[in-house]
Amino acid sequence: MQYNFIFPALYGKFAPSTGLLNRMNQYKVLSVSHKQVQVSELEKFIVPFGKDTAQYGSTLQALKETFHIQELMYLNTCNRVNFFISAKDTFHENFPAQFFKTINPKLEACNTIAVDYFEGTDAVRHMCELGSSLDSMVLGEREILRQLRVAYEESQQMGLTGDDLRLAMKFIIPAAKRIYTETKIAEKPVSIVSLAAHKLDAACKNKNVHILFIGSGETNKNMAAHLMDSGYKNFTVFNRTIEHAKTFASKLNCEAYPLSELKNYKKHFDVIITCTASTEPHITTELYETILNGDKTEKIIVDLAVPYNTEKNVVDNFKVKYIDVGSLKTIAQKNIAARKEEKVKAKKLVNEFIKEFESIYIQRSIEKAHERIPALIHNIHIKATEEVFAKEIDAMDDESKETLFKVMEYLEKKYVALTIASAKESVKYKI
Repeated sequence: MQYNFIFPALYGKFAPSTGLLNRMNQYKVLSVSHKQVQVSELEKFIVPFGKDTAQYGSTLQALKETFHIQELMYLNTCNRVNFFISAKDTFHENFPAQFFKTINPKLEACNTIAVDYFEGTDAVRHMCELGSSLDSMVLGEREILRQLRVAYEESQQMGLTGDDLRLAMKFIIPAAKRIYTETKIAEKPVSIVSLAAHKLDAACKNKNVHILFIGSGETNKNMAAHLMDSGYKNFTVFNRTIEHAKTFASKLNCEAYPLSELKNYKKHFDVIITCTASTEPHITTELYETILNGDKTEKIIVDLAVPYNTEKNVVDNFKVKYIDVGSLKTIAQKNIAARKEEKVKAKKLVNEFIKEFESIYIQRSIEKAHERIPALIHNIHIKATEEVFAKEIDAMDDESKETLFKVMEYLEKKYVALTIASAKESVKYKI
């Protein structure tokens, strides 16, 4: 079952559980993501992470105890807060609101926040779709699978999880991996930065080109990370604020200058990557001719700014291979459309995986239900010999007692084996 609640949330009792599959209702998911709130608002739903990891774990343990939760996994990314829960109790009425208000009492005044709530197979399906990026802000983004795996490992280390979430995650992570390999959902880049890095790499003759960064914002930082991962290492940074330029340059192991000094730059360069908040072009015809310093070779300009940082005449009048954010957006939209086509195939795979998990869950449930049987039968054996038929057995001779005990031990072992065989047979029919 899936629900969407608005604080304060009021909802009735769920349908009564019948059968092994309905017992999967113990799986529950609470999710607040970029779909419900601005990314900047997500911090209101995050479990406070102090310097003391033990205290952080204690906060999550307290949530378990407060809401009678048996197992809990906590996932926090840049665009979502997610709780994967195993709880025997049926949650009623204001559970989502109360849960998040326990994390942040200031949410008391917040009555317009939507929270996604999933239960049973829908909870497992949501986690599978989350791990395979079908529910991500960027469709096909593989990073979410790593984040999911790390979140489970951390929750496990803090003693928050148990057999139910172990079983689910042991299924969900391989299923998500198969979706990435059996579909093309992650093949074509869709972020502007990754597309720009890809096009620049294709245009460069080697990794030793000298790259000038103009601006030290997040876009250029992400671009630099892509290039460094690909083997580029020859950079220079220019930025309006020299302190920010130096911070950026320290990560690139290069020199940094104030933007005002760009006009005096006389060293060789091959590539300019620019992204600033300026409303006027930085790279004018006059400035570009100056920094070329007589160099007649073709250069590459990657302009990721809106509005553009490069004057049109520079592109028209010089040997420039120009990569701009507008053309990249067009490619991104095409790639997004291609990924969306693959999403249909991925959804079908998720449905197949859920059917597989239902079989796994039934088998594990039966195994758990039968784990107690050997001990129970043995207790019956002991009670029969030491209490119920104690007088009769005491009246027997030693040889008869020995034969009786052998028969009872034989029957005990055979009964246990018969029960386990019956359990395995029932799995085939999903009883």
